Amino acid sequence: RHRQGAASELAGQVDAMVVIGGRNSSNTTRLAEICAERCPRTFHVESAGELDPAAFAGCRAVGVTAGASTPEDQIAAVTGWLRSL
Repeated sequence: RHRQGAASELAGQVDAMVVIGGRNSSNTTRLAEICAERCPRTFHVESAGELDPAAFAGCRAVGVTAGASTPEDQIAAVTGWLRSL
């Protein structure tokens, strides 16, 4: 629940949210739903390859969260991609 609360709070403060983790994970799917309630521009991805630079046009701040079982290298790849924008 702590992760969900933190994700919701962050989603209310950014222009876009990226939720990293498996689409078959109920935990990660719930995180994406919670974020989308606060930030309509929420993207649930499993890898950086799913992200489109055009989706982040005009964004000043992008939040990132991940499911509890999401591998660190997967998170690092997505955050690295976002930093390169």
